[in-house]
Amino acid sequence: MNPAQKALLEKRDGWDVGRNPRAVSRDELIAAGHKPMSAQKALRLRCLDCCVGSANEVRLCTAVSCPAWPFRLGSSPWRPPASEARQEAQRQAGARLALRQSPPTVHRGETQERAAPATTLPAEPSPRPDAQRERAFQTQATRSAEVRR
Repeated sequence: MNPAQKALLEKRDGWDVGRNPRAVSRDELIAAGHKPMSAQKALRLRCLDCCVGSANEVRLCTAVSCPAWPFRLGSSPWRPPASEARQEAQRQAGARLALRQSPPTVHRGETQERAAPATTLPAEPSPRPDAQRERAFQTQATRSAEVRR
């Protein structure tokens, strides 16, 4: 343990105990090797540590009584869903980012133009794949019946 890490401990009844993190300065934490991060990311990293660095094992974790279990994949199940306005703002930001990152398409004899922005997600979710297959099967059966007539 280096001296900066030792500074995060204090003696209580002759034993080393961790200091109250609210009484530790940001500079002391950084000197001890901690990096500024969200609590969400810290929980995710703790889960990875518990599962020996295997993201797949974190995903398959069965320790459902662990307080970090709901947060193990890096998101909070307790956060309310984003509003429609927020979702639309995220779609637009994603489209702008895709436009900036995509290389322009130039064909012979054309001028260099920016590529079209990425398509946005539909407002309503698409029907279930099973329903699509069912409709396709029904359409095919209808065509077969018409051909037989």
